[in-house]
Amino acid sequence: LELGMEALKVLQEKFYKEFPPHEDEKKYHFMCPSTMKPTQMECAKGSLNQIPPFCVISGDIRLTPFYDIKDVYDKMEAWVKDLNENIEKLPRRGPMSGYVLEGEDIDVKRGKIELEWGATLEDA
Repeated sequence: LELGMEALKVLQEKFYKEFPPHEDEKKYHFMCPSTMKPTQMECAKGSLNQIPPFCVISGDIRLTPFYDIKDVYDKMEAWVKDLNENIEKLPRRGPMSGYVLEGEDIDVKRGKIELEWGATLEDA
């Protein structure tokens, strides 16, 4: 859960920096700029003292027509790749929080972010 929330925060910060409100949005009376919002979160059920083995965060990106959809796809893919390659650099939530674990009895040694699109680039 912590990895998902931290990764989402980084992705949203990058998205809003790269795709800020566009000057033409006011000209054409757009009610809001491009957005990237999480809308659902789920994880494996377990006891309260267990860290779930996966977390799925779903949401949507709404892009005004002043930006190129392919540019968003390409940047999001690159940002997720960078997060995975540098996952140990993500902010931690306390001294016992981490996304790379060591130990013989640990099944998953390194957290991983996966990005799945709800539509192909051609259908978007």
